[in-house]
Amino acid sequence: MMKRVANRAWRQTVWRNWSQYRGVLIIGLWLTTLYLGYVGFAKHFAALNENRSFWDLFYLTLQLFPLQSGAVPPPIGWELQAARLLAPAVAAYTVIQTFVTIFYEQVQLLRLRFIRDHVVICGLGRMGLLLARGFLQQGERVVVIEQDENNDFITLCQEEGIIVTLGNAKDRGVLCRAGVPRAKYVFSVCGDDSTNAEVAVHVRELVASRQGRPLTCFVHIVDARLYHLLREREVSPVPSYRLELFNIFDRGARLLLEEHPCFHEEDGVLMQQPHVLIVGLGRMGESLVVHMARSWWTNYTQTYGSLRISIIDREAKRKVASLCLRYPKLEKACQLAVLQMDILWPEFEQAGFLLGSDGHCDVTAVYVCLDNDALGLKTGLTLLQRLRGQRIPIVVRMAHETGLALLLRSAEGDGFDNPYAFGLLDRTCSPELILGGTHEVLARAIHESYVRHQQGLGETPATNPSLVCWEELPEEIKESNRCQADHILVKLKAVGYGIAPLTDWDAERFEFTAEEVEKMAQMEHQRFVEERLRAGWSYAPGPKDMERKTSPILVPWDELPEAEKEKDRNVVRELPRFLARAGLQVYRLPYQRRMVA
Repeated sequence: MMKRVANRAWRQTVWRNWSQYRGVLIIGLWLTTLYLGYVGFAKHFAALNENRSFWDLFYLTLQLFPLQSGAVPPPIGWELQAARLLAPAVAAYTVIQTFVTIFYEQVQLLRLRFIRDHVVICGLGRMGLLLARGFLQQGERVVVIEQDENNDFITLCQEEGIIVTLGNAKDRGVLCRAGVPRAKYVFSVCGDDSTNAEVAVHVRELVASRQGRPLTCFVHIVDARLYHLLREREVSPVPSYRLELFNIFDRGARLLLEEHPCFHEEDGVLMQQPHVLIVGLGRMGESLVVHMARSWWTNYTQTYGSLRISIIDREAKRKVASLCLRYPKLEKACQLAVLQMDILWPEFEQAGFLLGSDGHCDVTAVYVCLDNDALGLKTGLTLLQRLRGQRIPIVVRMAHETGLALLLRSAEGDGFDNPYAFGLLDRTCSPELILGGTHEVLARAIHESYVRHQQGLGETPATNPSLVCWEELPEEIKESNRCQADHILVKLKAVGYGIAPLTDWDAERFEFTAEEVEKMAQMEHQRFVEERLRAGWSYAPGPKDMERKTSPILVPWDELPEAEKEKDRNVVRELPRFLARAGLQVYRLPYQRRMVA
């Protein structure tokens, strides 16, 4: 930890300042050395009563750099002494720097031969740059693969100590050159979904024979529908490889609603019946509708009825119809008002959609989700004028927290608290958010379930050190939970089920039969035993010993105490709930339906 902090401080202060002013400092040292050398030689020969011309002194000064003129008899003044030491040092540094500049790629390749447990980022767009800087600040070593040698971000990365290798990330040779087989994480954030998918396939092939902790490959899928269709691929178990798909619009919608919720409650009671207005039903707008509707369905539908959502978009009817087909509970959870209009139309300027049947504004929250930052800001400010004097939050989705977003922030500092600017890329492209993907969500859920059941049996952290929050768990136990999450699909397939993207918001209430629970519990115990044996554990009666790596439960299922069997059964019973937290659900495989019939 201390090493990471030291590395971060070095990169953020000393190295960054040195990179920025290096040229000026070196030129200054050259001039200083020339001046001190000239003055030193002049004083030296004056003391010896020898007359030397300007050019003689200048020539002798230049010869200090190749070490050909400094060996003179006393007296030697401090100026000449300093010049004799500075000249070869400055000359050597300049030669080395020139060599590094000329042979930069070869030097980088040499560094890459010895690097391991690093982060590889494929694609140096804005997203790649934000991730690279984020991991660098955490003290990680970062390697970036970029195809465009004229990319302006390359120089920024090099100045901050990030290794950049030029090439196509779809080339296996380039991936090997970046040290992918030895990496901790790989991120593919190129602008094209097919490119990112191809990178993921090549990475999986390159680490097929990897031993120890698996490599995790994070793949950005821009198309939201394709992202949801591919979700089930994330939980296909490969011992040396984990696949994590992410979509910044889906992640951004979750984060935005956490920071700016569309409904508020106190002591479990809603403060008011919400009416949400969404302007722009693009990728971000769709994700917002789905997440807020699902949350409402799960927590409030039974008590408060439908959630009112008004949607404004030029193609609102078609887009809403598509959403309702993909999420059957959407129309039951929400009362959707579809307003097909352009924000440039007079109807939008009039803002009649803000008024209820009594002629008063009944909208409680506004989310502007347009792809154009300037247009989004204009829309937010237009609505602000119509809502002047009312405490109704307006959130404007913007690409970055720069430019126009900074303008809004400065306005907030002057006393204006509306509208809010949500910089999508800056908020979602952080290591903490991206690393908390599907496997991490499942692993956390498994651990929380274990803690809850053990506390119900009277266990405490004093009697069981594993009963702590996820952040305090040792990495070994975290990884064990991740391995358990990796194995979920294996168990489900054994009893005739698969995993699909969550479209049925009641899926978490699904229950397995007693026979299915028993079979999957046995499989989980067998997986756990094999994992422990590979990690060097062995069976021994009595309490579990962490130091000696002995455990009394490393026995066949039939010999396992009933209390231990119940732990595995509890985890299996909660699998539908775990999966729902990760945006997935259980479904019966087609051949299983035929068998039942």
